[in-house]
Amino acid sequence: MVTDKAEDRQNRIAPSDDPSPGGPVRWTPPVLIVLLAVLLAWTAWAQIGERWTGIVGGLGLSAVLVWAARTAPADQWTTAAARAGLAVVLGWAGLAKALEPPALQKLAVEAYQLLPEGLITPVGLGLPILEIVLALLLLAGFATRLGGVLSGLLMVVFIAGIASAWARGLKIDCGCFGGGGQVADPPYLSEIVRDLGFLALAAWIAVWPPGRAAVDRRLGLYED
Repeated sequence: MVTDKAEDRQNRIAPSDDPSPGGPVRWTPPVLIVLLAVLLAWTAWAQIGERWTGIVGGLGLSAVLVWAARTAPADQWTTAAARAGLAVVLGWAGLAKALEPPALQKLAVEAYQLLPEGLITPVGLGLPILEIVLALLLLAGFATRLGGVLSGLLMVVFIAGIASAWARGLKIDCGCFGGGGQVADPPYLSEIVRDLGFLALAAWIAVWPPGRAAVDRRLGLYED
């Protein structure tokens, strides 16, 4: 009887959330990750509050991921949410570019003044395709770690390009969600911090693949 009472007391004191893959789901981080990623993609595409939304959103995404890493890093629903969120971002960015005229796609790349003339058109036309392919891979959870790594490298390229334009005094639209060319007052800091949040999502996916509802899991490439 004494032992049973002690066990009951221990069960009441112990936290109800189990960070193990088979335990109860911690829904708050996954929900916040998806919502923040979708909100950032929408505000960037619609060019709403560009001075501050990227900063708040990027820092918010990073904070949620740090929180998730401290509480339940092995929770595969968090990885699934990171996949879904980053897939929305890349898919939205790719489709926004792909639906524009080729001349505008070329202009967005040319404005950075980084590539030789012969590479501007292939990069302008190929980048939306790459983003859409990565989005589909992440959404399906196929080649998950590779998709996370490639998405992270793409974000590093974007961040470096924006930082380079800022450092050289160029005033251009980053063209991340369509558009491009010269602008009066580009929100470079907001764009960089926003992309750092997306980079954090890619890093999470690369470190803790594949997440729930993943093709990789059905193929037996990862075990809980």
